[in-house]
Amino acid sequence: MLLMAWWQENDVLMRFVHPQYLFFLLAILVPLIVHLFKLRRYKREYFSNVRLLRQIQQEQRKRAKLREYFVLACRILTIVCIVLAFAQPYVPQDESEHGNEYKAVFSIYLDNSFSMQAPAEDFSRVNQAKTYACSLLESMHSDASVQLLTNDFSGWQQQFYQPAELIRKIAGIGLSPFSPGFEEIEARQHALFDAASIPSSSCFFYYISDFQKSTWDFPLQKRKDSLVSQVFIPIEGRYQSNVSLDSIALESPVLQPGREIGLRVFLSNHSDKEQIQMPLRLFVDGRQIGAYPIDFKPEERVETKIPFRLEAPGFHTAYVEVADYPVEFDNRLFFSLNLEERLIVLHLWAGTASSSIAKVFQEDSSFLYQSFDIAQLDYGCLEKARLVIVEGLESMPTALESALESFVRKGGNLLLIPAAPSGLALADEPGNAVGRTSAAEGVSKSFLSDMLGDGLHPFHSIEDRLRWINRDHPLFSLALANAGQGEENEIRMNEAFPYVKAAYGLPFSPKGAYVSLMSFDLPQAGNGDSRKRQDFLRAYPVGNGWLYLLAAPLSLDYSDFANHYTFVVSLLNMALLQGGEMPLYYTIANRNTFYLPSALFKEPDLLYHIYSLNGTVDFMPEIRRRGIEAVLLFQDEVRQAGNYGLAGEPAGSSKVPQEYDCLWPLSFNYSRAESSKDCWSAEELQSWIERYGDARTYLLRPDKADMGESLARIERGKELWKVFLIFALVFALAETIALRKTSLH
Repeated sequence: MLLMAWWQENDVLMRFVHPQYLFFLLAILVPLIVHLFKLRRYKREYFSNVRLLRQIQQEQRKRAKLREYFVLACRILTIVCIVLAFAQPYVPQDESEHGNEYKAVFSIYLDNSFSMQAPAEDFSRVNQAKTYACSLLESMHSDASVQLLTNDFSGWQQQFYQPAELIRKIAGIGLSPFSPGFEEIEARQHALFDAASIPSSSCFFYYISDFQKSTWDFPLQKRKDSLVSQVFIPIEGRYQSNVSLDSIALESPVLQPGREIGLRVFLSNHSDKEQIQMPLRLFVDGRQIGAYPIDFKPEERVETKIPFRLEAPGFHTAYVEVADYPVEFDNRLFFSLNLEERLIVLHLWAGTASSSIAKVFQEDSSFLYQSFDIAQLDYGCLEKARLVIVEGLESMPTALESALESFVRKGGNLLLIPAAPSGLALADEPGNAVGRTSAAEGVSKSFLSDMLGDGLHPFHSIEDRLRWINRDHPLFSLALANAGQGEENEIRMNEAFPYVKAAYGLPFSPKGAYVSLMSFDLPQAGNGDSRKRQDFLRAYPVGNGWLYLLAAPLSLDYSDFANHYTFVVSLLNMALLQGGEMPLYYTIANRNTFYLPSALFKEPDLLYHIYSLNGTVDFMPEIRRRGIEAVLLFQDEVRQAGNYGLAGEPAGSSKVPQEYDCLWPLSFNYSRAESSKDCWSAEELQSWIERYGDARTYLLRPDKADMGESLARIERGKELWKVFLIFALVFALAETIALRKTSLH
């Protein structure tokens, strides 16, 4: 006891797992006693002349004494090293820098993502992970400081608890729709430990997970001199097949009552077994539309089409589902549809409007064509328009610039047709710039420069025919038979393209890329200078929408484009393509931006709710207004996949969610990142640790070793018992050699 007390009081660097074994150091008294009492006796022999023998005897006695001292030292050191080896000495990881000022502090990450509902041994992986976490906590000291972290990143997980408190909390942990990556988890752990000023050498991070490859993207580089100890505990379950509904898409961007809707559904078979006649069911507004059998080959991703019709205009909620067990989170995919009776096309002009645009839309019942002089425009009309055409404006009011930019950024399609130049006649030779952009200068320098970073280039004579149309772009590849135009809308391969007499140079958009749609030049292979390309029609992505820019006015004095069938095709498709309009669904846990029509937010006294159609969820989101834009921020309130609605209710309303009037439908689905069965195996984790880890990175397999003992060894730091055992063998060997040499003499 005195020895142990002295050891602690003097802050000796080395510690012992079994310090009680140090009492056996008293065994060194045995060789000392043997040496002092000289148990070996000598027999005297008398000789007549012993002068020479006396000299030899004196020399041998000196050598014998040295040998005896050497043997004594070897015996003592052998006993000392054996006793120390059994006492299991170690150097704590935090002793070298901080002495006893800090004790070990722990953080346990428990993976509760959807992939953890797969089976492991006798129960699910998440239950196995809970068992391991409880074993960890039980092996710690009762007053240890521990952080418990799950995929939810809840507020209570950003503080320390004692092990007994966390064992009670673990029982209530359920599955989470969130699946953060390794670096995000590690950053959360460091945030709490750094705030508490805990030195890295005292930090122990434990990760209990199935380590899905789709979410655990381990860094492929060495740790940067980190003193944090990291322990990976894999949950290795049985192989489990899974069929997932990955995504959906619409064949046509046009959704109107009575018109066939082609729903493309993408599914994956995450197994090495074939799936035969698995039913795929479609539900719309709570009613089953039909069932469609699907056949899967092993590890195959398939696409199937579901055709259906809806007669009533307005909002519709729907979902598709497959029956698959036990991994069920990806069996349903929810989505929302908005069927518009007529698509609104807004035509803005100054002075005189081109009759060519009106002829395209007025005779088609699918469109509601509205034409306004900008002096009489009601800006509220922009909110519901599918396509806005701005023609021939020499200048644009600041309010209109702001409204149009907001319209495009929220997902609208805008076609800008420049005004005709004024002043001198055109130069006689094609390609001569005449420097007359005064008619479009106002729009070019303000509106276009703000959105694209560049304006129209000088107007110049061309006298040439277009040579190329981008048939790969939906503007020209989309079939328009259902719009009443039939085969006349298809791009004819051999027919001459429009002839252009003069045009502006189009901006090169320093702020971003653009798409060439119609050009005087054929596309060139390689990385040529795009600034040498002369385009007649371009599409510029702006926010969630598209800005289409034409190089010449519609007057026949500059081109015959207005009389060409490609004019009809391009305008109709601009109106039909939805641009960045509200998607079919959103993915939970993604940082989505929800731009909603500002017409829904005109009443300042209303409180807006997001509610599930089954009535289980009802909360008020954060709403930020930016001019006429309205942006909804959901944070992490949406945690359950399903169909939701946006409603506005006055303060103090007693309505329940089932009584709300839906202003806009919203659908949310879980991420499919967890659908794959591919996990990092224990062997792969060990290989990563050996290559990119360090002496403080460990792999712990509770099925191969006792967890409590393994954790104790990790927390102890550098163990020295093997070193002392080797020294004991060395000293014993040295003693044997010394005694062997003595017997030979």
